[in-house]
Amino acid sequence: MRLMVTLESPGEIILPVHYNYLLQAAIYRQITRPVLREFLHEQGFALGQRRFKLFTFSRLMGRLRLDRAAGKIVFKPPFDLVVCSPIPFVLEEIGNGLLREGNMRLGDSLLEVRAVKVEDVVVRSSPILVRMLSPVVVYSTLETGGKRYTYYYSPFEPRFKELILTNLTKKYLLIFGRPGDGEGFDISPVRVRPSDLKIMEYKGTVIKGWMGTYRLAGDPQLLEVALDAGLGGKNSQGFGCCTVEGRCGGEPPSGNKQGFGMFRVVSR
Repeated sequence: MRLMVTLESPGEIILPVHYNYLLQAAIYRQITRPVLREFLHEQGFALGQRRFKLFTFSRLMGRLRLDRAAGKIVFKPPFDLVVCSPIPFVLEEIGNGLLREGNMRLGDSLLEVRAVKVEDVVVRSSPILVRMLSPVVVYSTLETGGKRYTYYYSPFEPRFKELILTNLTKKYLLIFGRPGDGEGFDISPVRVRPSDLKIMEYKGTVIKGWMGTYRLAGDPQLLEVALDAGLGGKNSQGFGCCTVEGRCGGEPPSGNKQGFGMFRVVSR
C-alpha cells in the first residue's frame, strides 16, 4: 500500500543535498498518536535481534537543479512524494495527518498538501519491472584486522541478490506470521548506469545505494512485500522505495487507485 502525495509551495524551495532526515522527520510528525510515533521511531517490529520499521519513502520528485558549490538542491513546485507500508494503520495515521494538517514542513519550508491518493498494487504474476524512487541499499558489516566496517554491494555482485532475498523473507515473516517462499526469487539490473550509484549522508553516516530499473521475479506475494516495505535495508531512512514499471512480457499488475479504509482521494 502506498500514499502518493502532491505538494505545493509559493515558490522554489531550497534543501540540503542530503535531505532524507528532513523527509523522515516530516513523515513522523504526521503521526499524532504518541504511542505509535514512539514505537515506530524508537523500536519498530522485532524479529529476533533485528528490528524493522516497515515503511519507506521516495525522494522528493519534481523539477530541480543542483547547486554543488553550496551543497543544496533547489526544487520548483509542484513536488511529489510516495510513502509505502504493508501495515494499514501506519499509512492511515500518516495519510490522515497530512489531510488534517494540510501542510508539511521540510526544514524551513512549509509545503501545502494539494492531494493525497492511495494505491494498493496487487502483483498477479512474475516477473515485473520496478524502478527505484529512492536508492536501494544492500550492505554487510565485515571485520578485518580487528576493525569493523560496512561494505555496500552493487547490483552486479551475486551477494546483492542473496541479501535482498534474506531481507524480504524476514519482512514477509513479520507481516504474515509465516515463512515466505523464496523459491525462484531473482533481482537483476535492467537499466542501471554508473551514475545510478548514489553516495549520501544520513545524520553523519555515509550510505551508498543504487537507483535504476530492475527485473524482479519470484512469488508474487513476496514481490508485493518489496513494493510495500521496500527493497534492501535502511527503508525508514528513505531507501528502497520502488514503483512498478510493468510486467515483463505482459500487462502491468493491477492497482486500486480509489483508496481504502478511512482514506479517500483528495485534492485540496
